[in-house]
Amino acid sequence: MIEKNNTVAESIIRILKTRPYVVTLLYRKDEALSLIKESIHPLAIIGNTEGNESSFEVMKEIVMTSPMTSMILITDLPKKEVDDLAEGYGILGHINRKVPPEELISLLGKFEDIHHFLTPPGK
Repeated sequence: MIEKNNTVAESIIRILKTRPYVVTLLYRKDEALSLIKESIHPLAIIGNTEGNESSFEVMKEIVMTSPMTSMILITDLPKKEVDDLAEGYGILGHINRKVPPEELISLLGKFEDIHHFLTPPGK
């Protein structure tokens, strides 16, 4: 997860820890890209970075580095704007910065269904 705001990050981490996720919190795009280059990360949750780089630019670079990584965006932009800006990135969806648990849990369920379908038995 990339998010510089600790309150937002802690809200998400609380939800992720109720499920079988190993969470790595990063603050900068370069940290995330290095980590994704080193090992497979099936899910990335992308919010604000230190340096205030565009979340959409971060998503683009993650897709270019690891096309099979699923992404959830943290943003307060309206759905239509997110859909327009994120077109082609294959994101699972987005949540607002208040981190509504039901919305994040729904997106995680969607990710888990997709991941389960794509993971061969025994892995």
